[in-house]
Amino acid sequence: MTKRIFLLAAIILLSACTKKLDIKPDQSLIVPQTVADFQAMMDFTDILNAYIPSYGEVGADNYYITDARYNGLALTGERNAYIWGKDIFPAKENATDWANGYVRVNYCNLVLEGLEKLSAGTGSPAYNNVKGAALFFRALSFYSLAGEFSKPYDSITAATDLGIPLRLKSDMQIIYQRASVKATYEQVLSDLAVAAELLPDITTFKTRPSKAGVYGLLARIHLDLKNYQEALDYANLSLAIYHNLLDYNTQDPASSLPFDGFNDDVLFYAKLSGSGLIRMATMIVDSVLYKQYQDNDLRKVLFFKDGTGGTKLFKGTYSGNNTQYFGGIGVDEMYITRAECYARKGDAAHAMEDLNTLLKTRWKSGTYTDMTAADADDALKKVLAERRKELLFRGLRWVDLRRLNKDARFAKTLTRIVNGAVYQLPPNDVRYVYPIPEGEIIYSGIEQNAR
Repeated sequence: MTKRIFLLAAIILLSACTKKLDIKPDQSLIVPQTVADFQAMMDFTDILNAYIPSYGEVGADNYYITDARYNGLALTGERNAYIWGKDIFPAKENATDWANGYVRVNYCNLVLEGLEKLSAGTGSPAYNNVKGAALFFRALSFYSLAGEFSKPYDSITAATDLGIPLRLKSDMQIIYQRASVKATYEQVLSDLAVAAELLPDITTFKTRPSKAGVYGLLARIHLDLKNYQEALDYANLSLAIYHNLLDYNTQDPASSLPFDGFNDDVLFYAKLSGSGLIRMATMIVDSVLYKQYQDNDLRKVLFFKDGTGGTKLFKGTYSGNNTQYFGGIGVDEMYITRAECYARKGDAAHAMEDLNTLLKTRWKSGTYTDMTAADADDALKKVLAERRKELLFRGLRWVDLRRLNKDARFAKTLTRIVNGAVYQLPPNDVRYVYPIPEGEIIYSGIEQNAR
């Protein structure tokens, strides 16, 4: 029965993706009619927990590829994205982050609409869990899309800056225009506020969202919005429920994949969308970044392996496989987020306490000496340095660059050299916002991003 429900959902989603409404599902397929049916839909991890947008990781500064690898890329969009081109996606080439993001949104809308039609089981813990999960995944999708296809949040201009279409109904005949950035984040926060009321503190399966995971996502978002007190509060709430950290001394550095996908660090499990640019077998870790790891730091051997010619490749993902990167929420992120918020609020002592709590689990036993900070500004610099080292290749660096570029102390010009040509992305450049796929512009008539 569950397989037939999944197949029905897949057919409906195919019609949504192709914007064709005349696809007739097989009559033998079972239409979800109970809370259990909708829970089965929400456990369809191939849609909900996979393909978290990864173009941000593609454009970030944690890696590079060889000229030979670049020249061999099959997709024009990937070649354009790597050099931060003015135009990215050719008209006939699918922009997977946009498409997959709205597939997830529409899937959640189908579930939410189906729940509204139920007469039995409403208000039960099982019902609340399904509804809360659908709202969580919709919010995660909207937020991830906004991080690539709309401007960074600016309280002065957010009400007029263009955000993303907020598709709140599954009816594909409805044409949604772009909401403002302000309205986009208001919808995300609204969905998560309701989800937090509905979901249990912790779930048995880390692919299912929990209250701790909702609080973790809220902490991430408020950090992005520069709402440091709110980010601190939500990190506190998340850590109050679940604060386990994986001891890296228990992991095998000789393993090609040292980390299990559901290890102690994982609050919520999801995977980034794949890309030919950031394949673990061919993507070379930035050498300046690698040199920041000290010898007794176990991340140096658990995150990286030898490539050719003295280069380093990444293997330290929490996805549990070598084809997609971890794109979920981790306990380590909560400690790092809380530490940053403490530092920004002038509390260097608590910032360093959180940082040291984390790093003690990352270094060889008996070798770590607590870091200290001269003042809050020094603490902030240390926290941000460790943030990049701890959370690399999780789809967070692009958003971090966008927000940190607003501060001259941390602004950075990105540089890539391809076939002898130098390409740069200055701080706050308009290319920190990806263009919307041309097919969407033609279909809905929404305004394109400036490039």
